Amino acid sequence: MKKLWKANRDKTSFWISLVTFLLILGLTYAEFKLTFSFTATEMTLITSVLGSFIILIGNILNNKIIVEAGKSIGSAEFSEKIVKTTQAVVDIQKDLVTLKKTLENSNTQQFEQNIKIQEKIKNDK
Repeated sequence: MKKLWKANRDKTSFWISLVTFLLILGLTYAEFKLTFSFTATEMTLITSVLGSFIILIGNILNNKIIVEAGKSIGSAEFSEKIVKTTQAVVDIQKDLVTLKKTLENSNTQQFEQNIKIQEKIKNDK
């Protein structure tokens, strides 16, 4: 981990990737576990605030790489990508719930058919 940190701590792409991962992870957790719902405007605001915070940290540490990462995160293009990614995760979650319900219904129908067959076999004896 130390070697990984030393190799990547001065790379803007590392910081952008790290923040993106944590942001998407946090928003996904909030969306599903805490049942929050975010609009595109709220997502843009969240990423702008996060970008500004990272720029502040970069300025405090006098680290230009972190400042550049914060500027990239605070951009409108980045906000749009976060919105699209989060929406894709939400859509996949909805599809999985639908698939689960479909499978449960199918299993219930098969179970009921098996019971009917077993009852018919009993009655025929």
